[in-house]
Amino acid sequence: MNTWRGVVPLTLPVMMGYLPLGAVFGVLWVDAGLSWYWAPLMSVLVYAGALQYLAVGMLAAGIGWIDLAVAALLVNFRHLFYGLSLYHLLPKGALGRQYFIFGITDETYSLLSASGQVKDSKTALLVVLFNQGYWVLGTLAGILLARGLPPGLQGLDFALTALFTVLAVEQIRAKKDWGAVALGLVAAAVAGIWVGQYFLLAASLMLVLVLLAWPESKREAAHV
Repeated sequence: MNTWRGVVPLTLPVMMGYLPLGAVFGVLWVDAGLSWYWAPLMSVLVYAGALQYLAVGMLAAGIGWIDLAVAALLVNFRHLFYGLSLYHLLPKGALGRQYFIFGITDETYSLLSASGQVKDSKTALLVVLFNQGYWVLGTLAGILLARGLPPGLQGLDFALTALFTVLAVEQIRAKKDWGAVALGLVAAAVAGIWVGQYFLLAASLMLVLVLLAWPESKREAAHV
């Protein structure tokens, strides 16, 4: 896979999710009464689906930028660990490397780590670029669609949750790593019960600490 022609069919599943999800974000943004031009700018410069959904409500409620920055850290904290497992695909050029790190989302990470079709950094960088392009196009489409939809439409924000659920199911089916599934469920349960306010951050930290403490020999045996 050496050209963009090979990347297009590979990223089609993400496109099918990002176009409608980006459109929902655009609709929610306009429906919240926010200036429309900030939505595509946010999709270009921030590009964090879950955070962008969260930001709609926070900005509409007048939440300050410091609180929004803290929320961004908590929501996207998991991204700090994505690059560790994709280090072999990191581009050599400084600009390409920075963009690759910036553009790794849950869906892109899932595609690069589970498909087994991306072997080089050039293809990986194109995958990141195409996926963000789908999100930006979806955002622009949502801004246009918002003018023809009734205000206050309910249930649109559940689309992102549905996509995460599908990604999790596909990862489980592809990897069949039931130990990881059990570990994730336990971490989610403990975090939800004891530190529900910081659920995502707490669950992520617990998983990282367990993996760091788990001997490498046992991890390798678990994947055999």
